Amino acid sequence: MTENILVCKQCGAEVKDYLGNHLLEEHQLTVPNYLEKYPGALVVSKRLWAQFQTNNKGKRREHPCPPEKLVLSLSGVEFPVNSDVPESACLPMPDHYQLPRYGKLGEDVAHTLISLRFQRSLYVWGLPGSGKDALFHAWSAMTRTPALIRQVKPGTDIEAWFYSRGFTEKGTFWEEGAVLKALRDGYVTSTGRRLPYLILITDFDRADREQAEHLRLITDSIQGRIDGPAGTTFTVLPGTTIVATANTSGGGDERGRMISANPLDASLLDRFKRKFKFHWMDWRDESVIIQAKFPVLLQRAPSILPTMKDVTKKLREAILNGDLHAEFSHRALCDVLEHAQDIMISSKKLNKHLLTFAVRTWVDGLPDEENRLAAKQILDPRLGVLSEGDTSHIGVESLASMVGDKNAN
Repeated sequence: MTENILVCKQCGAEVKDYLGNHLLEEHQLTVPNYLEKYPGALVVSKRLWAQFQTNNKGKRREHPCPPEKLVLSLSGVEFPVNSDVPESACLPMPDHYQLPRYGKLGEDVAHTLISLRFQRSLYVWGLPGSGKDALFHAWSAMTRTPALIRQVKPGTDIEAWFYSRGFTEKGTFWEEGAVLKALRDGYVTSTGRRLPYLILITDFDRADREQAEHLRLITDSIQGRIDGPAGTTFTVLPGTTIVATANTSGGGDERGRMISANPLDASLLDRFKRKFKFHWMDWRDESVIIQAKFPVLLQRAPSILPTMKDVTKKLREAILNGDLHAEFSHRALCDVLEHAQDIMISSKKLNKHLLTFAVRTWVDGLPDEENRLAAKQILDPRLGVLSEGDTSHIGVESLASMVGDKNAN
């Protein structure tokens, strides 16, 4: 082994000179987290450390380069890591997150990361469970970018995000909201650096007419200014990134599945510099997450993975072709597997029809009998025991025999 090659104890990968970027990107581990897990492990090569000591006259430091020089590579796009920003100021890392790299979603994410690197405003839309919000949570957590998130809920007061009228015994006054402060002032680190925020607005297409007018304050901020109360205008801190996520492209509910989505004024959407549609995850990415989420299930029943690959592919093809009025997102897939794991842990023996029992959690949620029948026609050849008429046989008696409860009614 050469002096500039390190071996990751988490996965065995060989990395040149410094493990920090690899740990963050591949395992969502910081160097301190890694050293807690593997005390005494090397994170800096002997060659790089010797060079650093020479360049710095032998002075000891905790890291081979100053914090502001740390760089993280995500899908080939390099980002500075704000090591002086605490996790509490960022969005939380989603559990078992895997940066999508394959298929259409891998391309979607790559384009989005390039836009984030150059601090472009973004409108990201796509089917439920395609990882729209998760990407920005993960990016904020991994790069330690301070972030503020707000969800659009029809009927709520969005204006208060920016300012509201307060009352005291001396009279009324304008009170500045958290979003206005974040846009104008940014985040000040413990070392005194002033950093721009990521402002994430979710469910952007659910805004009603009145809310949409207040959202103009967000889109105006993309232009570098923000209107305050009583006619005041503030400058937005340069580098602030505005991101909106939605299930539709702004034209309303064209699929008949997102009935709370509203058409958006074209002048709002036109302000966003980049607009991307997110697709469902490629199985090569999805399977890695599934294996991390359900280790007990897949250890005891490894054949479930290839079966669910086939089921997922066929269901999504039917949905995208318009043959099935439903959704089978990554979230739905995980719900089925989670129920399978719950049943298996509760059982005294492994049943070959485990997936048939578990898929009920999705089939029963379809909107009508026509769609349930269409789903069963896809599932029957793959799971084997779904009837065309109903799923009543997947009930108390069958489940009781599966878990060994002879006295169940």
